Amino acid sequence: MKYRTLLAFVGGLAVAGVLYAAAATHYSNDYARDRAEIDDLISRYLFALDWQDPQLYASLFTEDGVLVWAGGTVNGRQAIVDEMKKARAADEKTNAATPSLRPFRRRHFASNFALRIEGSHATVRSYWFEFNNDNAERRAYLGAYGHLEDELRRVGGQWLISRHQVFNEQRDAMAATGVNPAW
Repeated sequence: MKYRTLLAFVGGLAVAGVLYAAAATHYSNDYARDRAEIDDLISRYLFALDWQDPQLYASLFTEDGVLVWAGGTVNGRQAIVDEMKKARAADEKTNAATPSLRPFRRRHFASNFALRIEGSHATVRSYWFEFNNDNAERRAYLGAYGHLEDELRRVGGQWLISRHQVFNEQRDAMAATGVNPAW
């Protein structure tokens, strides 16, 4: 009887080990470095967006990068520079209309990064939200939120955005579907 109990116990451990191994996520030896570099890329992207630096913003994309955002779909690094210049000019015009107020600002944040890294390609899904203060009191409020779907490529040893799509829950045409984007 003791032998059967011991055999059942060992068998149970073996099954548990197989189930654990099947469920465990396996990361490459470079995963931590890649994740840190990708986090840095997304952070630099958000700073370039908020400080309205078209050249820096576009430099974070591959030469053939695609931006899908509220302004539409933009293809290629130079077109992204041009698009960001238009966005900056629109904000400058809005600020010029209220010269007695200090310029308004937006600040974007990203969180909950889900990454899949496969060699020199990566897929990133994250949430984003934006604080704005474009009111007369320049009081901050949550302006918008949604999620991001990014495709990245390592080019010349550096992670760059090859496709960046913004989903915005304040815009019907840009709202998320009912499908979980994080696989």
